[in-house]
Amino acid sequence: MRVKTLMTPDPVVIELPATREYALELFRKYKVRSFPVVSKKTKELIGVISVKSLLLNPDEEQLAMLVKRDVPTVKPNDDLKKAVRKMLELDYRRVIVVDEGNHVLGILTVGDIVRRYLSKNEKLKEISLNEYYQRNVGIVWRGTPLKAALKALLLCNAMAIPVIDDDGNLVGMVDETDLLKDTEIVRVMKQTALAASSEEDWILESNPTLLFEKAELQLPKKPVEEIMNRELIVATPHMSVYEVAQKMVQYEIEQLPVIKGEGELVGIARDMDILKVILSR
Repeated sequence: MRVKTLMTPDPVVIELPATREYALELFRKYKVRSFPVVSKKTKELIGVISVKSLLLNPDEEQLAMLVKRDVPTVKPNDDLKKAVRKMLELDYRRVIVVDEGNHVLGILTVGDIVRRYLSKNEKLKEISLNEYYQRNVGIVWRGTPLKAALKALLLCNAMAIPVIDDDGNLVGMVDETDLLKDTEIVRVMKQTALAASSEEDWILESNPTLLFEKAELQLPKKPVEEIMNRELIVATPHMSVYEVAQKMVQYEIEQLPVIKGEGELVGIARDMDILKVILSR
């Protein structure tokens, strides 16, 4: 199967130069995790800007500094396995489809492959999820402040993280896009110590500081349970890859908590994990 049969053509792109505020508006409007970034002058691909890069760098106002420039690219006629291999080797959720002049023709995401291939391939009914989900996952308590939940999410290198109650029961999921909805840009005052040479005794004695104003991306001080998704869609270890892909498409989610018995959390099934089935066939 060729990349061009599954890719999303003519994706929304961000042209540099652009502001962080503009990027935030686009993320909230289109509810996606990243955008290709191109040069306003040449229209050539520069890189990708992601939700995660905004959340990881709350005090960076220059959008160009947040662009990931080393991103995987493929051509429209490349084989699907080549694109999947690049995604898995680089742990990257998308490849940008470009022409010979490095102009963006489309984007192929893990979600595109799940929707347009895995969820429609009935041969995958014979393949169990058991080999394709993560056993070691991070969790947060329902009372965890949003800033701490974000830290846990980033340390897990995940897009979503399970939320448990006081008894350790699974009660929700929180996603990085849920966190982005509650962010706001706040003007804050910062200070820095002035450097001094050995001749500037007055500076060495008085330790003066420079005050300056900066715009930061901040999360409100409230617990994760106020924004988490309580309507849990789950999988079990012995479901088929086909069934899991269909659930992901039906409910428009990228990961499902995996449970066994009477709701015991045993892992997470990510769309990235079930992608591996393509290379095993």
